[in-house]
Amino acid sequence: MLKTAYNTFKRAKQYYFTTVFTLALTLSMVLSSFSLVDLVFFSPLPYQQSDNLYLLEGTINSKGYSGPASNSKVMSYIQHENTVFTDVATYHKWTDYKLLDKPSRPAIDVILASHNLFDLLGVKPKLGRLFNKSEALGTQQMSVVLGYRAWQTHYKSDPNIVGKKIQLNQRRFTVVGVAPDDLVLPSYSNINDAIWLPIDADEAFNPKTSNGFMGAYKSVVRFKPAISEQEISKQLSDLSLKGAQLHAPNILKDFTVDARVTAFNDALRGDSGKIVLMLLLGVCLLMLIALINLSSMQLAKAITRIKPLAISFAFGASKKQLIIETLKHNVLLISIAVLLALTFTQIGFMVIQNLAADAIQRLDTLSLSINTLLFSAFLIISIASLYSFIELSVVKEKNLMNSLQSSGKGTGKQMSSATSHLLVGLQILFSFLVLTTASHVVLVTLSEALRDNGINTQGKYSLTVNYSNIDKSSERINLHKAISQRLLALNNVSSLAVSSEMRLPKTVNVNQIYNEAGQYIAQARNSLVTANYFTELNFTITGRGFAKGDEQLENPPIIINQRLADLLNKNSNDVLNSKVSFDNKKYYSIIGIVSNTYVPGSPESEDFEVFTPKDYPGWQQFTYLITVADDNNAIAHIQQAVLEVDQRLDINNIASLTSLFDDKRQRHLNAAWLAIVLASTSLLMVCIGINGIVSYLVKVRRYSLGVKLSMGADNYRLLKESLLELMQPITMSLVLAFSLAFLIIGYCMSLPGVDLPINWWLTMAIWLGLLAISVLASFFPINQTLRQDPIKALRNE
Repeated sequence: MLKTAYNTFKRAKQYYFTTVFTLALTLSMVLSSFSLVDLVFFSPLPYQQSDNLYLLEGTINSKGYSGPASNSKVMSYIQHENTVFTDVATYHKWTDYKLLDKPSRPAIDVILASHNLFDLLGVKPKLGRLFNKSEALGTQQMSVVLGYRAWQTHYKSDPNIVGKKIQLNQRRFTVVGVAPDDLVLPSYSNINDAIWLPIDADEAFNPKTSNGFMGAYKSVVRFKPAISEQEISKQLSDLSLKGAQLHAPNILKDFTVDARVTAFNDALRGDSGKIVLMLLLGVCLLMLIALINLSSMQLAKAITRIKPLAISFAFGASKKQLIIETLKHNVLLISIAVLLALTFTQIGFMVIQNLAADAIQRLDTLSLSINTLLFSAFLIISIASLYSFIELSVVKEKNLMNSLQSSGKGTGKQMSSATSHLLVGLQILFSFLVLTTASHVVLVTLSEALRDNGINTQGKYSLTVNYSNIDKSSERINLHKAISQRLLALNNVSSLAVSSEMRLPKTVNVNQIYNEAGQYIAQARNSLVTANYFTELNFTITGRGFAKGDEQLENPPIIINQRLADLLNKNSNDVLNSKVSFDNKKYYSIIGIVSNTYVPGSPESEDFEVFTPKDYPGWQQFTYLITVADDNNAIAHIQQAVLEVDQRLDINNIASLTSLFDDKRQRHLNAAWLAIVLASTSLLMVCIGINGIVSYLVKVRRYSLGVKLSMGADNYRLLKESLLELMQPITMSLVLAFSLAFLIIGYCMSLPGVDLPINWWLTMAIWLGLLAISVLASFFPINQTLRQDPIKALRNE
């Protein structure tokens, strides 16, 4: 059998190579996309009774902000007063941590969890135990649970880790257990790489005393039986309001407070469901184009095999035998392609995990699931059946008898015009849809990713120093002065500015803004900065900047960004010298308006901003904006300079501003590249497919072309007739494709909340470009065949 298969492959190796590798590459995209769909929609949660798991989060609403934000005391009130939940557990992130017991002092995610979170989820430890009542709120137990991959990465899967001490920042914790390797929670990715602390073990955040509202504070709940959605919603609204009245009454002056529950699977899925479905649709269209291409090859191959099949038929072979042999051959061929595709898919998972880490949850658990393998088997059977049907469509008794009686030349071996035109038209149709969609994705994502950020990041480095190891504020201020002097003494450092906030990636200090009439305006980021901060970043200032001595004033002037100024008054001149307040009591004069900072790829990170003149006041952490003349080894030199001042200092974050903004752009750039790959692959397949079909058509019709030449027709006339004949199905397919796209776009735009940025000039350019490419792909094989003198075909006949 193997020898027969090898001989068959040797006789048509070009056909087999083309089929296997085309299918393998295309199907690897389909299987990768299907695996993502399976992960997002069908992969079961690793928790007991997961259908009764819900995410609970508070919400606040005002004209300046609407979205998730929870207060720990309000959520605790809901937990104790509700009658609809059987249990409530909480988790959140706050402080940045480093493993200081490791020489490299790596940064690590730390999640704070209530003592009952793991019990509520129904998970068991890999080693030791998970949190229990020993870590209940108020005990401040110095326990830690290692995430599975944190245990593997940082402690080399030490089986004796339980009971040992580890150091997070300046505090030591006792390891009580290792979590399983498949945990997943809404809003947080890669939590198996994190370390878990009790809910009240953070060095800065205390849930019993915190008055703030934050989006990171989440709760997990289970419903009691037979509780209606209306009852849950009403009780949450009532308890949220009462809890806010008791524990955060000030927020009710400007916000309405509520709470909502979301099914755990829906919360994990978020917007990623739409992303993976669109991706699967795109690669399925690509697969259809590839199958059409290969189907034309299969049909051409079947036509060339009529003669040997006719001989077998004449010697007694039944049609059933021909069907079985053909199906076995195609199943083997497609199986090889699918196995190769599965290999490519497994390799592609690593790429997907890097590219889509922030867009899709649970990517760390992505693997070839049983559903993916079953889908692969379905593809094998379906494609093999399709190929067998194509081959056997020509195996009819009349065709076989005609083949035995014919000489093998002329029209008896030709693919019908209707079939060839249908194959060309379908390729054009699907390719237009893929190209139109992909080009709009490229246009939108690139226009967002390549936006200017509005500041000068060249040679700028952001350094955040953590002073928490130093107890006295006066000592921190002296160390700050020493750091400033040491950094400015570096040969590579040309200037230095100081701020309480990093430009990116996150905001720490947020205040509510009130106008002079006492009306709430918005929440704004409030940064304490030195006077030279704006010139270092090349901000444009309307009005004036800070003067020397402003930072010493009890009621200093402030500068706001243009985004906040537009909210106060569309006329910037009217904003200057007006006043705003952070607490509706003490007011500050606006002396200047600076240009906005834009965050390409992350417009949600673009804040309303207030700048207050102030040098370092002795806070736990502060940020230095450093300008260097040469980027070479800049980070290493800065780190060394800080540690030379005092070994107790900890560098919380250091990075170039350019890299921080590039990180925000990356997701949109990845989407653009993916769309470019899909569009390019689609276009390449269409060109190859049209070229292949037309090449076959003109070659098998050399006889008829020779007859026309012998009757006086010239090459130009035959070229023109052949092109016009092919342009009919191509043009009709393009018209149909444009109409179909127009209908789909019109329907989508009629749906509430759907806004499709359609560029009709781009769409028309794709239409005309695809028409031109189709003409070129048809021209070359026709012209080449005509130049080979088709009259020879007539003489051979």
